[in-house]
Amino acid sequence: MPELPEVETFKRYLDKTSLKQMVTDVKVSDARILSVDHSVLKKSLINKKFESSIRHGKYLFIFLNPEYLVLHFGMTGDLEYYSKKDEEPRFSKVIFYFKNDFNLAYISTRMFGRVSIVNSVEEFVNLKKLGPDAFKMSLEDFAEALNRRTAILKNALLNQSFIAGVGNIYSDEIMFRTKLHPRTKIDGLSETKKQELYENIKYVLKFGIEHKGDLSTYPKSFLIPHRKKDEMCPICNTKIEDFELSGRHGFFCPNCQKE
Repeated sequence: MPELPEVETFKRYLDKTSLKQMVTDVKVSDARILSVDHSVLKKSLINKKFESSIRHGKYLFIFLNPEYLVLHFGMTGDLEYYSKKDEEPRFSKVIFYFKNDFNLAYISTRMFGRVSIVNSVEEFVNLKKLGPDAFKMSLEDFAEALNRRTAILKNALLNQSFIAGVGNIYSDEIMFRTKLHPRTKIDGLSETKKQELYENIKYVLKFGIEHKGDLSTYPKSFLIPHRKKDEMCPICNTKIEDFELSGRHGFFCPNCQKE
């Protein structure tokens, strides 16, 4: 966390509050969050406006004309737009001061996020070897990504070079809805299952975006509210099992998602 729906929520929040605002100063509370020199960051931002924004996977790009500010939120990132009269939000790592006397805080309680400046979105995506955006991709994009892989399904969904934006929580929900075991080999999927998997990726992410990534709002028919020990499957009432693959923990129904 945050995964694609949360970052899309941040994008829409930034668009609503901060677009077209002139940056007058930048404060960096902890330079470890930066993937660019502090002086370069300030030079790129001061007296520039947040012209527009683009999201690709879990990355948010803000167009400064001609460069882009890049925000990655790690596991605990957030944004808060607030008046300069108000107290600075806790765990603010970078604060953008606007001419309108409001500020935008990039918040991170832990140091897994990153803030940087890049020349173009395309250049950054290629450098990071990111796959197609999981929410915006076409079926053709997805089929092409599948054809390049022989991985286990859970690992593939978490691999940002396969498709960008899906993380641990939403991958479990996608596999649950598609009735696929986490250890399913993706090169063995039928064309029908590939289509179903694609549709469920889109459905789960769309649902997440509509609910602003608030997991507490998910109905009991989803796996997400049952992703903990001693919970029962909402479909067949079998006990949910946890598993570990490549150091990542997840949950599945051993009856609905047979290996």
